[in-house]
Amino acid sequence: MKRAYFFLPLAGLVVFAGYLGLQTGQLPGETEIINRYAAAYLQTAPNGASPTDCAASPHPDPSVRMVINCTHPLGLTTTFYVGPRGETLPEPTGPEA
Repeated sequence: MKRAYFFLPLAGLVVFAGYLGLQTGQLPGETEIINRYAAAYLQTAPNGASPTDCAASPHPDPSVRMVINCTHPLGLTTTFYVGPRGETLPEPTGPEA
């Protein structure tokens, strides 16, 4: 049996691991982020909430990718601050005087 046949499974595994590494390193898109936070809003909001209650806007601070505001028809507002990789951030504070 040729030696190459022994290394083909290893080569396939290396290529597959590289593909998975590239996929997990991708930044999520804005639509994906907004949908994720809209789903989180629906889990905590009272009856009558819908995903269209949520809207996103950019934030002037470069460490905050976007701000997602979800406004319930009853007037309740839920705000999510999203980081560069789609993670939830605490509410940013203003500059100290």
